[in-house]
Amino acid sequence: MKKLTKKQSKIVEFIKKFIAENSYSPTYKEIAKHFNVNVNAIQQAVSALIKKGSIEKTEGIARGLRIKDEHSAEIIKTGRDTLVIPLYGNVAAGEPIFADNNIEGYITIDKPRRASGELFSVTVRGDSMIDKKIVEKDRLIVRKQNTADDGEIVVALLDEEVTVKIFRKNGGAPFLQPANNKYNAIRQPFKILGIVVGLTRDLTLF
Repeated sequence: MKKLTKKQSKIVEFIKKFIAENSYSPTYKEIAKHFNVNVNAIQQAVSALIKKGSIEKTEGIARGLRIKDEHSAEIIKTGRDTLVIPLYGNVAAGEPIFADNNIEGYITIDKPRRASGELFSVTVRGDSMIDKKIVEKDRLIVRKQNTADDGEIVVALLDEEVTVKIFRKNGGAPFLQPANNKYNAIRQPFKILGIVVGLTRDLTLF
């Protein structure tokens, strides 16, 4: 990891403290307000910190800034009160994904302050989303819904298989785009199950 300037170190410390106090990462606007600078200056500073390996940003996920720490488990949390959500597994033939007997277990997250709707979790399998910093064994926190905006990261049902991809709809038929150039876009029929709003990662699994 490259050495940080004094200003960069202050930004990292602010982000770390903000996550510790609020259980979710700050927006560019909130960082800019804290340091009394414009948003563009913070965007440039964050880009420099990403290049230096101090923080990560997951595109398509609200409040996607994360402090990089290779020695501890990582979790994106969303509030003070805990919330237990179901962890769903693979879909059995002929059964809906949200069937009770498809629940592998439960995970505890902090209750979202602003988010509404029903949340659930699935485990990532494969490397099709590595360019979005989503890797195998990550547990995604998903808000259940059947629609999405272009560019959002979704969990979708494809031929009785659950997959996570980028939702695309550029004037034509919607399709699923992997975040790894080893894989082609998926243009066959699919059903959106929800929007990814966060993830948990246990680094002891690697």
